[in-house]
Amino acid sequence: MDLGAFLIGVPIFFLFYQGVGLLLDARSQNRSWTSVGEVPQEAASKKILREFAHFSGKLGFNKVLLRHKQLNDRLELLLLRSGYPYGWKAEDLLLCKELCALFFVLLIWRMGTGQPVAYPGAALIGFWLPDLYIQSKVTARQAFIQKQLPGFVDLMALAMESGLDFMAAVERIMEKMKPGSLREELATLLQENRLGTPRKEALQHLAFRVNLPDIQSLTSIIIQSEELGTGLATVLRSYAEDMRSRRILRAEEMAGKAPVKLLFPMMVFFFPIVFVIIFGPLALNFMSGYK
Repeated sequence: MDLGAFLIGVPIFFLFYQGVGLLLDARSQNRSWTSVGEVPQEAASKKILREFAHFSGKLGFNKVLLRHKQLNDRLELLLLRSGYPYGWKAEDLLLCKELCALFFVLLIWRMGTGQPVAYPGAALIGFWLPDLYIQSKVTARQAFIQKQLPGFVDLMALAMESGLDFMAAVERIMEKMKPGSLREELATLLQENRLGTPRKEALQHLAFRVNLPDIQSLTSIIIQSEELGTGLATVLRSYAEDMRSRRILRAEEMAGKAPVKLLFPMMVFFFPIVFVIIFGPLALNFMSGYK
């Protein structure tokens, strides 16, 4: 085996190995087991793959990189706000970024471009792509929470009007909610409060994790209401109506931007076809008459 084949085979093997682990994680969340004996085997294989990725992410150069507080905090914050997809940690994300960078460099090398500038460019693109993927997870998670938030605030107001405490109302509503991002954040809020974190700090942590303006406003309203002693149920009811009004305004804004966004695709893909259909026969008739 020559050196080139070895350099290409090693990163492909690691990528395949990590991909199998991610696939097992994703399938284990949605698959219902019919046989009890299959669960330990699946859990053991998933554990081996996860431990391998976790161990390889801490080896050598990665261990030094993760000591850099700014890089480590950036990766942890990105994973925190994305809900830790696939159970990734900072070392797992860093390993994935490095493997993607190496894969793109080897791809450029096999293509034989001969441009030295292409190698660092390919490495930067490969190193940046996992961040883009995780950021898309953050955006999707925030959109899901934004969609569920008005209904949750309405239920909170109704539960508190019936005499429940804030945390008791959150727990009662969370029990009836479907699994999702908002339910996960509420469960974290309750767990922090049960472990002794003051309610104000737990709400501030919630606003920091989600990083959504409506969540930040909601937590600020709850904190101020408790500090000033005002009725929280009435405040939540008015805030839910305000959120619905803002959602309608956002929908109208998106509808107003739609024609502008559709203009370029129509000019590139639709109008040329229409011109060919209309003027094509005329041009053919003109050319045949000219001959």
